[in-house]
Amino acid sequence: MRAQLECFCCNIRQAQEAVGIAGKDRESQWLVSQKVCQLYAEADPAWTPAFMTTRAHDLAKAVAGVEDIFYQLKRHYNQLALKLYPRLKQFVTEGPASQHLERAIRVAIAGNLIDLGVYQEIKAEQLLSEVEHTSWGKYQFDLLQKEINAARKIVYVGDNAGEVVFDRILLEEMDSQKEIVFVIKGGPISNDALLQDAQEAGIEKIARLMTTGQAEIGLRLEAAPPELQEFWAQADLIISKGQGNFETLSEAKGNLFFLLKAKCLPVARELGVSQGALVLQRRD
Repeated sequence: MRAQLECFCCNIRQAQEAVGIAGKDRESQWLVSQKVCQLYAEADPAWTPAFMTTRAHDLAKAVAGVEDIFYQLKRHYNQLALKLYPRLKQFVTEGPASQHLERAIRVAIAGNLIDLGVYQEIKAEQLLSEVEHTSWGKYQFDLLQKEINAARKIVYVGDNAGEVVFDRILLEEMDSQKEIVFVIKGGPISNDALLQDAQEAGIEKIARLMTTGQAEIGLRLEAAPPELQEFWAQADLIISKGQGNFETLSEAKGNLFFLLKAKCLPVARELGVSQGALVLQRRD
């Protein structure tokens, strides 16, 4: 996916907010805005939205003098999600056994609401309501269910801290005999999940953890560690969570499914859905 006009203002806002979260004053927020504008004056239309966002966050980290600005917020949302875990499991298991996988997918995508680049504050009630009520823009569940059942090797590309607990619900509904790799970021960027977040969520009990090797939004597969590239090439199925991963993997090779909430207009437009809709779609 290529960057859109809306990405300019969105990422300037994100850089301002990140510097504020780091505890810096309005002068620092002004400075980071200037720096992002200077960078974007040379923006290439071939950039992805994820690349634009990464560069803005890199400038925010430099201005704030903090490498992992969202560290404490990630701890907060991991703990919030872990407290919700029993209720989320109940939501899955209270339905007929034939519906457990489908209900777990709804839980996993509800977790995609935990995105501090879009929403400044998330409450538990919002997350649970998302599970029950948000409508689907595209929904290829039957096809995904068939692929999950047939797959022996699966790559699951994670997104945000907190959200990884919701991903765990879905992973637990997959056959324990499958070989699953769960992918997290190689370094801090926004509130994206790192190794510590996946461990706190209990993912390592279900899947092997690998990092992108990058402190970037999304995933540039060509720059990923050889171990991940090799498993990706062997995988029967790849599930990609969230907008940032969609922005960077929309043209990637593999039997790839996107699972996300179309939070912003450019992504909704790219997918042909209404803004805010949920999407479960195989890559065309």
